[in-house]
Amino acid sequence: MNRRRFVGTATATATAPLLACRGAGDGGEAQAPVPERRPFEIYETETFVMNSASVGDDFLVAVGLPASYGTGEQLYRLVYVLDANISFGMTVEIARLFQVDLIRPGMPEMVLVGIGYPEPPMAGILRARDLTPAGSLSDDIVEALQSAEVYEGHGGAAEFLSFIEDELHPRIVADYRVETEGTGFLGDSFGGLFTAFAFQQRSPVFDRYWMGSPGLLPADELLDGLPAAIAQGFERDTRVFITMGELEETGAVGIYNDLAVGTRRLLDIFEANPAENLTVTSKVYPDATHVTTVPPALTDAFTALFMG
Repeated sequence: MNRRRFVGTATATATAPLLACRGAGDGGEAQAPVPERRPFEIYETETFVMNSASVGDDFLVAVGLPASYGTGEQLYRLVYVLDANISFGMTVEIARLFQVDLIRPGMPEMVLVGIGYPEPPMAGILRARDLTPAGSLSDDIVEALQSAEVYEGHGGAAEFLSFIEDELHPRIVADYRVETEGTGFLGDSFGGLFTAFAFQQRSPVFDRYWMGSPGLLPADELLDGLPAAIAQGFERDTRVFITMGELEETGAVGIYNDLAVGTRRLLDIFEANPAENLTVTSKVYPDATHVTTVPPALTDAFTALFMG
């Protein structure tokens, strides 16, 4: 496998070797070396680019390994992370902070797999293509997408799920020491919409779902099919954690108000359709927006889905 260190979007400075001293004024005093700017690396992570036959495009896959990975032969819990271009670094470091929590220990060590795009500027356009099920977007959202300078379509969730289940997951299982039960799937916004889609489709890969501020509109067809999906039952322990910010419901942004209505309907459906081996919990974060709710919700998602 062609692996390379995963690099984030932040930059760090390192002192470059002093190749030459230039005079400073008439005194000829040596100037300090010019710092070399280079990407900041997230330690114990690897990346590779994988072409998907299902989607017909390339994906950047980042793999975060636990500190003990190289010290034995144990298997680790596997967790997939959507929107890796913006969320992988945060998610990896939150998971690692749990490992040094002396007050609330017990979080299992994990291999985290982030799914993103080789060209970060395209991530916003391509996630609309890959994370949205057919029929899930309103006409005004579609019109806004189509008016963008670059438009790659929408409604490709089925193909993207096939990529994860049939192409990426077998590669991860073959190349890394991971467990195949209790697998997590973390997504926010359009990513939360996609995790809800994977649940509704009864994906055989995942047992743990974070649906963060899911991009569900009140009339989303996905919600119509959810009761039947739940009625099929669950042989393995399955957990769902649903979150949103209070200001998504009460703020002045209309699209977030609509999504909050969809999230409430999602919660109502789960409450009305309990099932054995299915645990659904939720949390609304006071004074939080669609954006500011992400870090605390992600932290709570690890607790709700993987502890106990």
